[in-house]
Amino acid sequence: MEKKIVGILVCMLLIATSAIPVAGTVEINKGSEIGSQYMPVLIPHPIYEPEDIDLKDAAFHGSYGRYHGEWWYFEGIFDNGYSIVLGAAICSKGSRGLCILALHIYNDTELEFFLNKGVSFKDFDASEDFPFIKIYGKQIMSLDRERYNSTGEWVYNVTIEIDGQEANLQFIGTTKGYKGEILRGWYGPVLPKATVEGTLILNGDQINVSGLGYHEHGWEIPIPPREWGFYWGKIVSDSFCLFWAKMMRTHWWEQTRAAILSLDQSGYINIKPENFKFKAIRYIFNNRRIIPTKFRLNVSDPDRSIYINATMETLNIHHVGLRIPHYWKYHVRVNGQICYGSSTEIIKDEIQIVELTRFR
Repeated sequence: MEKKIVGILVCMLLIATSAIPVAGTVEINKGSEIGSQYMPVLIPHPIYEPEDIDLKDAAFHGSYGRYHGEWWYFEGIFDNGYSIVLGAAICSKGSRGLCILALHIYNDTELEFFLNKGVSFKDFDASEDFPFIKIYGKQIMSLDRERYNSTGEWVYNVTIEIDGQEANLQFIGTTKGYKGEILRGWYGPVLPKATVEGTLILNGDQINVSGLGYHEHGWEIPIPPREWGFYWGKIVSDSFCLFWAKMMRTHWWEQTRAAILSLDQSGYINIKPENFKFKAIRYIFNNRRIIPTKFRLNVSDPDRSIYINATMETLNIHHVGLRIPHYWKYHVRVNGQICYGSSTEIIKDEIQIVELTRFR
């Protein structure tokens, strides 16, 4: 059973890796039969319905009846060209389970460090009332409760060190977080958009960083998932953040899609699936798989005066995979615009992270 749990966590936090260069691969025509598997039709399924998230939602949930997955994922895209993914994932049942810490660092979209660390569950300690995690008695993640109680701000302090490489970061949310049911569990962008600053210590050198951040928490996710896979990503402008996702039941059938527009220092708007379109428009053949490398996203919601158009073009892909699942982390260049009411904000050459995960 322990080996099974380890395997699940390896998949969840991307233990095996290979870099996929975009150049030098064979491009697939967007109208080809094999490419069409990435453009499935929508069939009736439950819609992601966001609702406000609270401190207990963002805390540790544990599991008492079955093994389940839970994770805390942080992402930063910095002004100096560095970007980072870090966090923790667990598979647990009551007092049994395992935790893996992750520290993945990119420089100019190229993978520089891919570090993961397995931790016995007896060395994992977390609060079930508010976001707080200790590993080996050392705090790695905590919400600033004093600041939350006085201002209502969600501010996370995150410190992870693996094999001499270290990240010490503070994430300050600028948009309201939410949660919703998905994958027969719960999934919540706690900080859909945040500012992030702090330091990286890489090979003994301290690097000051600042930029845009993101944090999500997933819990009570059954293992293994039954879905074929999913896409997700974000589009960020000065005052807005669009979180989007597309869940796939099979190659051909779409389970559900979601698009939530967050407004800085305000609330969020759930966009109906019929008003949101996401499509892959370019593919490459690599490692015996067809994967998309360019995407187009459109939102048209005239009832609420929301119009969003964007293209996402791949700069680099970090491929992670055992036999199942396969996972692609994209750095993409985003161009487009977000219009809401009388406001129009242009997005020009913004770097963001997009993900594609396949369970089958």
